[in-house]
Amino acid sequence: MKKIILLASLVLALSSCGSKNADPLASAIADALTRDIDQPCKIHVRDIQKLDSTNFITEFKRRINIYEIRLDQNTGRLEKYIKEGKTNNATKVFGELQRDTKIYNELLGLKEMMADDTLKTAYYDYTFVYQGKVGEQRVPATRAYCTVTPDGRVLTYGPEQKVIHKGTGIVIPGYQELLDSFKEKAEE
Repeated sequence: MKKIILLASLVLALSSCGSKNADPLASAIADALTRDIDQPCKIHVRDIQKLDSTNFITEFKRRINIYEIRLDQNTGRLEKYIKEGKTNNATKVFGELQRDTKIYNELLGLKEMMADDTLKTAYYDYTFVYQGKVGEQRVPATRAYCTVTPDGRVLTYGPEQKVIHKGTGIVIPGYQELLDSFKEKAEE
């Protein structure tokens, strides 16, 4: 009986030592980098450094500001096309203006629904170095940037920090579905 308990303890100890979990953040980043690659690849992510964090209210402000600018620009374009008698262009811009107005109003509603949760962290900015192999091609050590939610989901990544916030609106609950609903209507 002692031998069985000793053997079971040894197996348990060895299995826990042998199954060291890799850094979950590094694994999530490597998975995001290789998600769309069709050939065998092995990417190693290292030197991960947190740069910043963004809360939901900041992301809402960023998205709302984008739509305020678009609404102003499209209003000016609509007035110009109407003045010039370009009805086809005016009709197209009017449709864009209606869509952007609906998205803008929905964003305001989503922000209102989140209430105090808008103060929570939406994502973190990280920098990291990756290297490895894709197929037979060696990938040299390269610095990149990414945004990652508190639960470890990689939202965006890119070679420069200034480009990683372009797609981070998807972190807002309901925002992606809102955008998708307009794509579906356009395809009908």
